[in-house]
Amino acid sequence: MHTTALIADGQIDSLEILRPSILHHQRIVAVDGGLAYCKQLKIRPDLIVGDFDSCPPDLLNEYEEIPRITLENEKDETDLETAINEELKRGARRITLFGAWGKRIDHSVANLLLLARHPDKVWMETEKESLFAIHQTTTLSCHPGQTLSLIPLNGPVKGITTQGLKWELKNKTMDLHFFGISNICLKTQVEISIQEGSLICCLIK
Repeated sequence: MHTTALIADGQIDSLEILRPSILHHQRIVAVDGGLAYCKQLKIRPDLIVGDFDSCPPDLLNEYEEIPRITLENEKDETDLETAINEELKRGARRITLFGAWGKRIDHSVANLLLLARHPDKVWMETEKESLFAIHQTTTLSCHPGQTLSLIPLNGPVKGITTQGLKWELKNKTMDLHFFGISNICLKTQVEISIQEGSLICCLIK
């Protein structure tokens, strides 16, 4: 069981801020144009995945010795979906997506759905935030004063109960009309449980 950093082609404003988090993972996978970020970081990824519509051929040639999964341009799964599935097959216990937000709104929203598809397994990280999906009960390490938001996805989320937040929830429902933005952590651990639905948690670093 290992951890994997997937580096995609979305917006990254500061690679140096993300470098420690990326290198903390045991495997690094470049997803299509995310290979350019690997080059900037001087990282040799363990695997390259993509149809390479956003990765110049000369850049690929620089990494010709790296194992590669080449995809068709016309396909049902995105490059990132395929990379996630591949790493799960290889036994990844946690996958963190970098460069999975920004540039294209459609890709960004689709990547949120990937978090919901794989709760407790797939996270997304930017320079300022960590995002993940909650399924049933999650205990989150944090620090007092840290900002946390809870956003329902794919319909209503029922039976939400929290412990350790400034504005606690007890058996509440979140939907299009009620969601939780900018709550405050009061302890070093926060517990969030839900009975039904997909809940995205955004933790400000």
